[in-house]
Amino acid sequence: MNKREKILAAMVGLLILVGGVLYATSYVSQTMANKNSQILNLETQIDQKQLAIRQSITAAERMTLYERRSLPPDLERARSLYQTWLLKVVTDVGLSEPNVNVVSSQSHRGLYNQLGFTVSGRGDIRQLTRLLYSFYEADYLHRIRRLHVRRIQGSRQLDIGLAIDAVSLPTATHMDSLSEFPSGRLAHGSLQDYYDVILARNLKGPPNNPPVFESISDQRVNTNSSVSFTVRARDPDGQDQIRYSMDADGISGAAFDPQSGQFRWRPTSPGDYQVTFHAVDDGFPPMSASQRVRISVTDPPPPAPREEPKVVAAKPSFAMAKFAYVSGITEVNGRRQTWINLRADGSVLKLFEGDEFTVGEVPVMVRQIHGNTVELEAEVLEKRFRVRLGQNLAEGVDLTSPST
Repeated sequence: MNKREKILAAMVGLLILVGGVLYATSYVSQTMANKNSQILNLETQIDQKQLAIRQSITAAERMTLYERRSLPPDLERARSLYQTWLLKVVTDVGLSEPNVNVVSSQSHRGLYNQLGFTVSGRGDIRQLTRLLYSFYEADYLHRIRRLHVRRIQGSRQLDIGLAIDAVSLPTATHMDSLSEFPSGRLAHGSLQDYYDVILARNLKGPPNNPPVFESISDQRVNTNSSVSFTVRARDPDGQDQIRYSMDADGISGAAFDPQSGQFRWRPTSPGDYQVTFHAVDDGFPPMSASQRVRISVTDPPPPAPREEPKVVAAKPSFAMAKFAYVSGITEVNGRRQTWINLRADGSVLKLFEGDEFTVGEVPVMVRQIHGNTVELEAEVLEKRFRVRLGQNLAEGVDLTSPST
């Protein structure tokens, strides 16, 4: 074999070797691809099986939850319990003219029973909020299919109507009662949170105006004396109800009625005090107003000295004057003299001006003697009188009166 033949043979052998390697490589690659495809198919089947298992577990868990939330399996029992619960809700909410009716009951191929109810009544937006909160807070298989709310003209009341569906499962957990668990599905935790969100929107109503206080003057009172007054506020909206409260730091023992606004207090220490009163309406949202009243407390002035009552001695009796007569008027040694005849004892007194004598219990002084009259004075009786000749002393003319 010459050189050229050797080279040719080497090249053919090399080509055969390369072809064999390529064939082997292609075969191995195809085999690996088939195996990988089988593995992928098996993994897909495994994933599908695992998904089905998870879905079955989820469905079982959900079914367990539904069974716990379901109304009792007995249709009549379920209808009665759920209608009683609805009546309690609308009563607690305080709807006026409440009405709860059962409108339908339907069995779906023995898988579950569906009951239909309607609820109607009248209330405000606060009561509607509480009604919806109570409904969704209960962990039952129920839903509100339709909600109808219409504002009553000229008031804040709403006509409220609900169409409700409830479900009873044959495998329900509670056979003779409703679930007592809260739903836990509400976005907000408490009813007040919903009040804060909903009532502040003032749905379908004009803006709420704050109450306006009537003016109250500052108060002054003595210690250990009572001070009482009534705060009053009017609401410009006309339909809102007002409730009062007060801040009375440093004031102890004060009484305050939040309905009427009446304040009563009996201070025991002097000083200047301040009381702040608040009036809050029930509008949406509620509005408030405040008023401050100052109370000045002072000690009472000392009592005036007590005057002892004057003891007025009883005046002596002048009854014997009717038995004492002026029986004569004469002149002795240039001095006028009068004769007084005391008929009670038969004596005659001869008296000059300035002389005194006694008539019964009363001392009498001769003041002046005239031609035919005598002026006499009974100081103990605070009496001065004039008696004519021949008259008794009781018949004398009283000179004490200024008009005499």
